[in-house]
Amino acid sequence: MLQKKERSILYRVMIVEDEVNILSYMQKKLSKYEVFKVEAAFSSPDEALEAFEIIKPDVVFLDIEMPRTNGIDLAGKLLKKKDDVHIVFTTAYGQYAVQAFGVEAIDYLLKPISDEDILRVIKRLNKVDNMKHQKAEEFNANKPKELKMPISCFGKFQVLDKEIQVVKWPTKKAEELFAYFVMHKGEYISKWNLLELFWADMEEERGLHNLYNTVYRIKQTIKKLDFLMSIKKVNDGYILEAQEALSDLDKLNNLMSINNRMEHIEEAVELFFQYTTPLLGSRDYFWSISMQEHVARLYGKLCVELLSYYKEKNQYQEAEEVIRHYVLQHIEDESMMIRWLEMLKQWKGHEEKIIEFKTWFNKKLQEAELPGLY
Repeated sequence: MLQKKERSILYRVMIVEDEVNILSYMQKKLSKYEVFKVEAAFSSPDEALEAFEIIKPDVVFLDIEMPRTNGIDLAGKLLKKKDDVHIVFTTAYGQYAVQAFGVEAIDYLLKPISDEDILRVIKRLNKVDNMKHQKAEEFNANKPKELKMPISCFGKFQVLDKEIQVVKWPTKKAEELFAYFVMHKGEYISKWNLLELFWADMEEERGLHNLYNTVYRIKQTIKKLDFLMSIKKVNDGYILEAQEALSDLDKLNNLMSINNRMEHIEEAVELFFQYTTPLLGSRDYFWSISMQEHVARLYGKLCVELLSYYKEKNQYQEAEEVIRHYVLQHIEDESMMIRWLEMLKQWKGHEEKIIEFKTWFNKKLQEAELPGLY
């Protein structure tokens, strides 16, 4: 039987060491390993404690013997702020080992620290995190299936039934027409408009016959799905009605229709990172172009609001994740790139990131065969 491959993990690292020469040595030592990204290094434990909530590291390499603040006490304070942070103690004295493991240290390293020590730490980190991941997978596997959003529009068009199985449509035309209804949920759609969009090349009588037949087949399909939605005949047209949001697009429209969006920050962030392009995926429907432009505008507006929110909260890492995800979806939006660079100029402590991001933006623009930034 093949063994399950370990997950690839990148650990964000903070180093706290009062001796400057050892601090520099630790930075160089850890930077050699691809699994570590050294985010910050401090010779002052007070400065490290103050910056901890901003940096939010996954691992802290922490010296025990420091003036004014004992490393073990500092570890306790860090764990209160972020209970899943991994602590790795470093010291020149072995008598602290038992006490150190009392504060849930992942390892205890005696100076001078060797490559063998670092490899042991990596092995232990991977073991602990893979065990957590495995438990989470087992927990999720045993949970009853929940269908939170039956219809996906971001990056694909997909409808799931109550057993979370992909719905098979009777015809491609039925799927396309249903996608059109989803895009215009709650709106009255004239049958003459549908005739012009979907059966313009047919005689009116035959086109109407195909329309009625396709709508009937859609109704029969969604009836089996047990969702609270229906296509109602209203005068000379139809309306797709539903009591709740049916799709990720619905959720975006609903979120952007309220004024206090950032009071729902968790929902906004979840929705932001669910978003992928193109809208409806490989379903290249000609009528969807205007909707793509509309959704792109809403998404851009949400991006701007999230960046402003995180800047106000001084949460740089979260803001960086937002801009990177946005650019990967809308590489053509140079105005957003420029907005981010201007924001970095005014974000104290992150001005040096301007060159890094400008280089990354230009690389992505070049890959997309688009002109680079100034």
